[in-house]
Amino acid sequence: MRSTGDRKEYDVVIVGGGMVGATLACALAAQPATATLSVLIVDAQPMPTRAGAAAHISFDSRSTALSAASRNILQRLDLWEQIAPGACAIGDIHVSDHGRFGSTRLSATDFSVEALGYVVENAAFGAALAERLQALPRCELHAPGRVVDASPIDGGMRVTIESMTGGEESSCDSEREAGLTPIETKLLVIAEGGRSPLCDRLGIVRSREDYGQHALSANVGLSQSHEGVAFERFTNTGPLAMLPLLPVDGEQRASLVWTLAADEAEEYATASDAVLLSRLQEKFGWRLGRLSRVGARAVYPLSLRVAQEQVRPGLVLLGNVAHTLHPVAGQGMNLSLRDIEALVAVLADAAAADRPGAQEAEGPAGASTDSGIGSMQTLLGYTEAREEDQALMIGVTDGLTKLFSSDARSKVLLRKTGILSLDLIPALKRSFGARAMGFD
Repeated sequence: MRSTGDRKEYDVVIVGGGMVGATLACALAAQPATATLSVLIVDAQPMPTRAGAAAHISFDSRSTALSAASRNILQRLDLWEQIAPGACAIGDIHVSDHGRFGSTRLSATDFSVEALGYVVENAAFGAALAERLQALPRCELHAPGRVVDASPIDGGMRVTIESMTGGEESSCDSEREAGLTPIETKLLVIAEGGRSPLCDRLGIVRSREDYGQHALSANVGLSQSHEGVAFERFTNTGPLAMLPLLPVDGEQRASLVWTLAADEAEEYATASDAVLLSRLQEKFGWRLGRLSRVGARAVYPLSLRVAQEQVRPGLVLLGNVAHTLHPVAGQGMNLSLRDIEALVAVLADAAAADRPGAQEAEGPAGASTDSGIGSMQTLLGYTEAREEDQALMIGVTDGLTKLFSSDARSKVLLRKTGILSLDLIPALKRSFGARAMGFD
């Protein structure tokens, strides 16, 4: 839906209404100090409804793995109740190396937790977010539309929004000119995914390391129950994950994320279901019985992308535009949720300090001219809070990708030793499990 008001100023403008952008809007509304901020979400596609969330590209047939710590964050944001009905609990994680001896298994019972994590189909996640967004009194949507320009001004940013028809830009100059809307905001949040024309326009440099791999994702039907077990199997082309999903019409299902070389991915994307299932069965084995059918497939290239600057005065980057990780450890959305919670915390402090009553209580000596929600002081507080965790997860996923995507003898021995060590050294297994659940 498109916002219907004539408002030209907002406290926060969020570019991108996918899972990260929509979750941020919900997070701002859940925190009393930021609940009064006016928020505008701009997205190039019509926002999903409860009945049709899958129409939005961010809410496709793929799934998202959420850690136990991420569930706690979503609970604090009053979102988990809506998401839970579509979430499949992970009771165990089984890790193995194709064609080689050695495996390990982590169990929720070993850590005295309800689940190690959860798998939620993006469509179900999107439906829950869409329902919540509709109920937020201070949040407006401009969709379909896109931010085509942004420039700094005193106290924030000025952005230009181009209205779009049917998800595409207007076809002639006069229509485009008529569809341009200038907006001023204290804080511009770019959360539109890894490919951001707006970041390019602003000159924000993002480093990129191409892994030479593609991920193939699809839902797979199973002949026997997965019993809540998530499988991570390392192959000569990279990791192969089979994550448990809720059954549909009595059929057991798993979410496949298969790392492949580019030529293999292209071949498997168009291969018959029978051929794909046969190759997958060969690589994965029979732990889930016969793989009975495969759903719609998605193929996307894998690379490590990291923005060289995540904040500027009046500007912050969130989600894949800030850091795009390899899916080897399923940490992309989990990292973004921790980023969102930290950002809202610093914005809440800034919003509280910026209230007229708070400034009067401090007196002239305590007042700051650089403490608003878009100030560099505030946003540097966010990057300082997130620097260590982000660096750790970027390093871990990059290291695992390179370790488990090689047939070099030294790396084969290293990962074989590592997998066996998890079972032989209880302290190491506890540490690994805590990290997998998102607890430090």
